[in-house]
Amino acid sequence: MYVFDLQVTKYQVIKQMASEALERKTRNYALKLKRSKNYVAMVVGAEFSRTKSVDKSKLLCSTDMVSKLKNRLKSLGNLYSKKNGNTIGCCAEVNAGNDILKKKPNLNLNQIRFSTPIRPRTQQKMKMCYNCKQTFR
Repeated sequence: MYVFDLQVTKYQVIKQMASEALERKTRNYALKLKRSKNYVAMVVGAEFSRTKSVDKSKLLCSTDMVSKLKNRLKSLGNLYSKKNGNTIGCCAEVNAGNDILKKKPNLNLNQIRFSTPIRPRTQQKMKMCYNCKQTFR
C-alpha cells in the first residue's frame, strides 16, 4: 500500500512539471513586460507535447473561450465574478490553456502542463490560484 501511494505521488509530480523551454519562454515574456512597464498581474506558460503558449492574465471574452474550459469555469461560479480572491476566467492559466485547447481540441483540461506563474512587476514566482487548480485538475 505504501509503495502504491509513493508511485502516485511521483506520477503527479512528474505530470505537473513544465519543460525547461516553457519555463524559459515564460521568464523571457515576464521580463519583456517588465521592461515595457506593462505590469499585468501574472504570466504563465501552458503546454501539451510540443504545443506551447505563454500568456498573461486578462479578461478573455467568453465567445473566444473553448466550451469545455468555459463549462469548467462556470462550475466554479459566474464568469468574471470574484471567488477565492481571484476573478473567474481572467487568470493567465485560463488564457494560455485556452490557446492550447484551440490547437488541440480533443485534450482534457488535466493534460495541460503549466510553467511557474511569474508576476512581471517584481519577477516573483507565484503559486497557481485555487480556481485554476480546480479548473485544470
